[in-house]
Parts: sequence; C-alpha cells; structure tokens
Amino acid sequence: MDVTRAAGCAMVVMLHVSATFFYAFGPLWIPAITFDALVRGCVPIFFMLSGALLLAKDEPILPFYRRRVLRIVPPLVFWTIVYVYLFGDRSIPLADQIGYYMTRAYGHLWYFYTLLGLYLSAPYLRKMLRASSEREIRIFLFLWFFFACILYQVRVLYAAWWDPTNFLGVQLFSGYLGFFVLGAYLQQYRPVTTTGGRWACALLFLGSSLASGILTFQHSLHVGKPDESFYFGYLSPLVAIAAAAAFSFFTSITSLPNWLAVAVRVVSDCSLGIYCLHVMIISYYVEHLHMPEALHTTWFKIPILWAAIFGTATLAIYVARKVPLFRRVA
Repeated sequence: MDVTRAAGCAMVVMLHVSATFFYAFGPLWIPAITFDALVRGCVPIFFMLSGALLLAKDEPILPFYRRRVLRIVPPLVFWTIVYVYLFGDRSIPLADQIGYYMTRAYGHLWYFYTLLGLYLSAPYLRKMLRASSEREIRIFLFLWFFFACILYQVRVLYAAWWDPTNFLGVQLFSGYLGFFVLGAYLQQYRPVTTTGGRWACALLFLGSSLASGILTFQHSLHVGKPDESFYFGYLSPLVAIAAAAAFSFFTSITSLPNWLAVAVRVVSDCSLGIYCLHVMIISYYVEHLHMPEALHTTWFKIPILWAAIFGTATLAIYVARKVPLFRRVA
C-alpha cells in the first residue's frame, strides 16, 4: 500500500498548491482548475486506504481503539498548537484559541477528526462486512453512492435547503463511511491485476477528473466567480468515481525499480507529517518568499511550486522522524 499512500500524499500537496491560485480569475486559473481536478480524489483515497488496511484485520476492540487513538490524537494536538501559535489571532489568548480549535478543526486538520470517527466504527463495520456476501456489500455501496453522492449533487445544484440524510433517515449510507467500506471491498473482491485493468482505471480516472474540472470551469464562469463547491466536493459523484479508479490503479502497482521503491517508502512513512506540515510551507513559499512571482511561466508554475513544497516537506519530516519524540507526531 506504500504506492497508494505516497501518491495520495503527493496529490494532497498538489491540491492545496493549486487552491492558492484557484479563487481569482487570471492566467493561472485554468492551470489551477486542471491540476485541482486531477488530484481531487486524494482525501477519499486515504479513507479507502484506511478501510482496506483496517477492515480486513481481526483485533480486539479496546486494543484497536487504544492504538488508533494514540496514532491520531498526539499529532492532532501537536499540529493544532503549532498552527494556532504561528497563524492564530494574537489578540486572543493562545489557550482560548487552542480550546476553540480542538472542537472546530483548524483548516486541513479536519481530516483527523473524520478519521477518528471512522476508526471508532471500524470494529463494527468489520463484523458487518464479514457477515455479508459480496452482493450484499455491493448493494450497501450502491445505496451509499446514491444517498451520499448522487443526492449530494442534486442538493448542491437544485435544493441547498434539503437535507436528504436526515429527512430520509439514511445516516448509515452517508458521509465518508462509504469510502472506508469501498476501499475494503475493492481490495478484497476487485483487485486490478492486469494491464488492461490498469488502463481502464487510468482512463476512468482521467475522464471523471477532467469532467469535474470542465463542469467547475463552466459553473464558475456562469456565476461570475471561481466556485468549487458544486463539482469538486469529495462526495461529488465524479470525484468519488475518480478516487475509486485511482485507488484501484495505485494498489495494482506491486513492483517498482529499487530506487523508486525506496523513495516511495520514504514518502509513505512520512505521509502523516507531510500532510500536517505542507500547508505551513505553502504559506512560507507563497507569502514570504513570493516564489510564484519568481517563476515566469504559466502551466509549469504550479508543478514547480508543488515540487519545491513537497520536497521540502518530505525532507523536513524525514529528518524530524530521526528524533524519537517527533515520530509520534510526524
């Protein structure tokens, strides 16, 4: 799973680098939409990866909870304090801000809260899946895709006031839980093992990603401002399809040249820390070093900036993890 984790990590960094240039029309807006569309599935990929790894295990519930909490809570607390201290409102006491952001996630750290909820459900989902046939799991995933993704798209397009999850009482088929189950299902029942299967996944990923980008482009022009809320949501059907295709493609890669395998393993091991740190590095490179202004190119500016930020974050976390204390939070 190292390839999937490393690829997802790289995609997250690209997502946030692209977002830097998304919210204003200009020469970098179309490149930003393009790269954004191609990596939108990054967070669902991580949820699927967690499901594939955890829902196949057989662990006693309390030891499982203890290990997962110790994996999630220390980095969440540490990085919340770091971000609040560096970027928080100086007019508000630090302790008050930290308390506030412990119940309302700071920016990209929302992922930890959602992942914690999925971890709590994992022992029970595991038993449910083991007692279910493949056909029953497919029906579950179909219902989730309909209620969580299709109706999500209907809601954001036509009925923002409508909450189908609560109205229909289908909380079980809502949110990111479906990605958790989907990862386990794809890994157990639908692994891609042929070259033709990889090509099919790649084409499905590209088609879904570009479709979401084109629709976002058209919608933004229609409303007169860049707007990612309609087709770039993680539960948008196109994003969900692209994420599933990318997950299947990446998990099918089981052999790499030695030098690349080493690099992938390093990124995989450092992925949690890279996820936490990279937003800070984006801020430093863009707002303090003004790196984008020094790059006189349109289509290559975002990839170059991404490479610099991703490389810096990886190196910083790799070095930090040499210190035993930091291994718990990076």
